[in-house]
Amino acid sequence: MKKLFAIILLHLGFVATAQEIINVTNITGRQVIAGNITEDEARIKAIANAKVDALRKAGVTEHIQSYEMLYKSETGNRFEEVFMSDMFTEIRGAVRKYDIVKIDKGLDEYKNFYLEATINAEVVLYSTGKDPAFQVNIDGIKQGYQNGERMRYAVTPTQDCYLNIFNLYENNASLIYPNQFEKSRLFKAGEKVTFPLSQLIDGYTVERSTKEPEKNKLVFVFTKDNIPYIKYKLSKEGDQLTSFEDISAWLFSISPDRRVSYFIQFVIY
Repeated sequence: MKKLFAIILLHLGFVATAQEIINVTNITGRQVIAGNITEDEARIKAIANAKVDALRKAGVTEHIQSYEMLYKSETGNRFEEVFMSDMFTEIRGAVRKYDIVKIDKGLDEYKNFYLEATINAEVVLYSTGKDPAFQVNIDGIKQGYQNGERMRYAVTPTQDCYLNIFNLYENNASLIYPNQFEKSRLFKAGEKVTFPLSQLIDGYTVERSTKEPEKNKLVFVFTKDNIPYIKYKLSKEGDQLTSFEDISAWLFSISPDRRVSYFIQFVIY
């Protein structure tokens, strides 16, 4: 789906509570370049392996498989598995940000070409778990839409909160709310709010970017604090383009008791 609406850039910080920050340095991850794996894919997977090792070095040892699935999901297009799994209640920390120190190439003992990434990482550790009382009902999104059809939906939270919505499609990612026409706002507990927020807009027109039916994935992230997502680039068409990796890094920077997220998939025919 090329875009739902136009957007603006927000320059605001955010607060993340109940966390401990640990810095780890010179962490390495290696990926063999074999089969259908390209050098670019090997680079991403090597960085993913380094992130997982950074978590180990920081003392996060539980549910490592969930972390591996999270950090390797970009190349595998496994968004559904990441957001529909139980990892949100399992994960006790995450790599909030990292810097690449170097990327090396070489041959291993089996004469396989490999790519090795060395990173410095900032790991956030959570001291609290998920708040079971913080939930949101989302209704009105159909499983399928005809190209050009209009979408409407409503959200009803159990607690006062703020909202960021992302769209994932065809290996692309974008922030679709808030935007130029629909500003960030506080959603009151028990209040049903219908999208589009503006009464002048009769639904969002959905358009596929491919000739074949296109899978779209909406990620709703509700937060108790106003935590804007700002790591995106404005395209010529007015899209707020970003990446799944950056979305994950932002989301997992927020303490689990301060957020709740939902993954909803639909198809444009």
